[in-house]
Amino acid sequence: MRLVGLPVPTVWRPPLRTPLLFIAFFFAAAGEDLGYTGYVTDPMQARYKALTASLIIGLIHAVWHFPSEISIGQTLGLIILGGVMLAVSFRILTVWLYNNTGKSFFAAIVFHAVTYTGRSIFPGSRSTFELWDGAIGYGLIAITAVIVVFLWGPTTLARFRYARSASSRCCRVPDCLDCCNGRAAYRS
Repeated sequence: MRLVGLPVPTVWRPPLRTPLLFIAFFFAAAGEDLGYTGYVTDPMQARYKALTASLIIGLIHAVWHFPSEISIGQTLGLIILGGVMLAVSFRILTVWLYNNTGKSFFAAIVFHAVTYTGRSIFPGSRSTFELWDGAIGYGLIAITAVIVVFLWGPTTLARFRYARSASSRCCRVPDCLDCCNGRAAYRS
């Protein structure tokens, strides 16, 4: 935070109630993700590319959070840029995680709960994070989402672009039996 000229909180005591916060956020995330991930994501991905589905769901997610952002006093700029950017980036990462964990609804819920818990125990309180340092956190999440889209591709967010194909991993040793399928059984 010092690098960008923001004040650094002088006192930070992670709340002893952090496990309780996580449990509360877990149930709240389960409610949200029941709709976003459990109900809407698969049909949207069947109709659109994973990135397009993530963008649409992310925009809906952003609008859903506008009342809470307004209630804590976020500026219009942070609501529009930060809130929308965060919701869309967060949804891209959630769809990526969901697609790469065998469509695990549980993984999406844990990811959601961990991010909410982290924001709540941020030094200086959640409102400090939201009002002062949100742009940094939101920016890092957005950069991560861009990297994920670049590396895994917008179509499914599940096929790592730079993975080596099975044929390129084959050792090409004449005595090797089927090493390209992960079984390096050599003739004796």
